[in-house]
Amino acid sequence: MNCDLGSNLVLARGLLRLFKLAVIDGHRGVADQLLCALEQLARSEPACQPMLDHAYLWGLGGHAGTVSLRTPGPGPQ
Repeated sequence: MNCDLGSNLVLARGLLRLFKLAVIDGHRGVADQLLCALEQLARSEPACQPMLDHAYLWGLGGHAGTVSLRTPGPGPQ
């Protein structure tokens, strides 16, 4: 189980990073699909919810021109 959790967290971070890149590059349709994938992953693995929350907040912030692609991870940031 612990390995699955780790894999899911890595996948969630990757989806979040790709979501941000798609938004920055103006690929809204791709960004929407990546967000849907992140939502499904967070539903199946609650530990991935912080990455989904980060995506929502980042998207609401209108960061289309932002170059920072930091994703939430374990520990202090």
